[in-house]
Amino acid sequence: MHNYFILSDEELFDLVKKNEEPAFNELYNRYKRPMVGLALKKLDDDDAVEDIVHDLFIKLWANRENIQITQHFKSYIYRALRNKILDYFAHQVHERKYLDSLRLHGEGFVESADHQIRERQFLAELDRLMDKYSSQDRIILKMRIDGYSNTEIAEHLGLSEKTIRNKYSLIIKDLGGKLKILALFFFFLGT
Repeated sequence: MHNYFILSDEELFDLVKKNEEPAFNELYNRYKRPMVGLALKKLDDDDAVEDIVHDLFIKLWANRENIQITQHFKSYIYRALRNKILDYFAHQVHERKYLDSLRLHGEGFVESADHQIRERQFLAELDRLMDKYSSQDRIILKMRIDGYSNTEIAEHLGLSEKTIRNKYSLIIKDLGGKLKILALFFFFLGT
């Protein structure tokens, strides 16, 4: 039986690699609060920060046997946190561009009767693509396209903000390529 709180981070991680959950719990307890504090300086979203830190530790546990740390554990874990934050920012930028392009694409159709017909066809095709999703998922996508925040959607549907964020992410990943092809098809119809 180990006295985990007196072990170094590196000794703890060696035990983690041997599937010792108490060693993992000790590392988690040592680093969670400081990592959340640091991440909050970079992001102004408590839920996102909690998710990032939690996901980082989940991946650490899941990949423990394959991780080779050549420096101090502290350096490794903070570099991993920095990378997760950068990934979060990249995802936010990509998501915002995607929503903006959908919104602009919809607004561009209003110019003439021909464009209005194409808009109706585009929206009908979008509805057809959305048929495979639950009514709740369709509401989430429509509200996001209309500019509602995750918090507003969560309140409207009586779900947690994290649930909305996760559901929306899955919808966007699944629809991403299909909507781009659909938008290009209707764009070229009008030229």
